[in-house]
Amino acid sequence: MHDVEQVIRDAGRQHRRVLVRVNPRAGEAYERELEPYGIVNGELHAFSYLRNEFRTVKLEEIADVKITPRTFEPRRPVEL
Repeated sequence: MHDVEQVIRDAGRQHRRVLVRVNPRAGEAYERELEPYGIVNGELHAFSYLRNEFRTVKLEEIADVKITPRTFEPRRPVEL
């Protein structure tokens, strides 16, 4: 878990998007491209390009995370 959290924090500080693979406890696994903004109580707060809104993802459900080369202009303060 620590590595996932560190990768997300590094990406957010650099204003870089992340690609996450999520394995939720209920439902099917999915992959999303996100703008990371914060981690609070074990949840990633991020902007989802697919949903076009802010979403939360439980860190424990993130199976993999990669920093993409794409950057973002913060929509609100990044608190990582």
